[in-house]
Amino acid sequence: MRLESAAWERAAEVRDAAAGWLRVGAIDRSTLETIRSKYPDPCVTPSLVWRILTAVMVSAVALCTFGAVWIAAQPGPAGLGLVLLVFAAALVGVTEHLEATPRLARRGAAGATSFWAGLFVLAGLLLLLHESLGVRTERVLDVVLVASVLGWGAGCWRWGNPLFAAFSAISLFVLLGRLPFGRVLWVVAGSVLAGLAASRADSAAWTPSHRRAAMVLVVTGVVTVYVAVNVYSLDARLLEALRGLAPTRIAPRRGLLVLAAIATAVLPLMVLVWAWTSRWTFLLDTGIVLVALSLVTLRHYVHVVPLWVALTVSGALLIALALAVERALRRSPAGERGGVTADALFSDERQQHLLQGVPVVAAFTPAADAPAADEKGFTGRGGTFGGGGASEKF
Repeated sequence: MRLESAAWERAAEVRDAAAGWLRVGAIDRSTLETIRSKYPDPCVTPSLVWRILTAVMVSAVALCTFGAVWIAAQPGPAGLGLVLLVFAAALVGVTEHLEATPRLARRGAAGATSFWAGLFVLAGLLLLLHESLGVRTERVLDVVLVASVLGWGAGCWRWGNPLFAAFSAISLFVLLGRLPFGRVLWVVAGSVLAGLAASRADSAAWTPSHRRAAMVLVVTGVVTVYVAVNVYSLDARLLEALRGLAPTRIAPRRGLLVLAAIATAVLPLMVLVWAWTSRWTFLLDTGIVLVALSLVTLRHYVHVVPLWVALTVSGALLIALALAVERALRRSPAGERGGVTADALFSDERQQHLLQGVPVVAAFTPAADAPAADEKGFTGRGGTFGGGGASEKF
């Protein structure tokens, strides 16, 4: 990532943290102005809805331009691959220009151009290998997956888009799933990825966007391990279907299915324990989702009640558990126990702003393009990655 972009991100995190502290009365207005003067942020950050609309419009322009060139030139498959690579290079240049311009860097256009640049590179590479060089389909797929891992990973590191980190990780695991012992590779690689990414999720040396990408990788690694050890995944041989020449279906041994069933039940609980000790809300959400998936898996093999009843009862139990925990925390001394509190943290306001942005789509108010300091106020990311000492934890 460019040094200027990293500095802008860090300044925005501190300014958002200061705005949050002002909202809860931790600092006064003069302190807020002092913090803003020491951490200037020249970037303009419209609302989330406005950034999405901008990305959609930029995507439409890019695709229409490519379509016009395609219709005018009418290239063959090999020529189309070259056109795709040329367009990808042009979009990379546009992305670099947008990222270097403070007033354009956060409007959503850079994310759209970089996304289509990555897709065009992969599509162009696929056409050139398959049509021009005549490489086998299976080999082409492997090469494209390797390019996807490297390309999306480089894009994440350069432009700080956490979504690209997810694309890179998914491509990696699809590639590993095509290898012999793919399920074992998923467990090993997912565990290593989650561990390495977790060690960097709170690192002050990384920029805020790179830390968010590390959190995405933690979730991806955990979900990958869960899919690999899930008893239904093993029974249905879902991962083995990724292999080009999948072996003949052989029923897994009963002992292996028993171990997978135990892992299906235990792994979500381990994730919840990890979330409790680390105070990572995103990991807590992941653990809750995995618990729900394990209950659905149990219902698939044990037909005690209809699925809708199992889901309803599970949801009711989770709600009751949440209410019980909140009640216990509220009655604890100082409203906290073991460093955990029931009070809303700054990061919880993120969802409120997301819901508040829905009417903007219909209204298209001019305020949607206002500067960040005046428009969105505090979005809850403040201190997420070192701003003032707070953290992305519950």
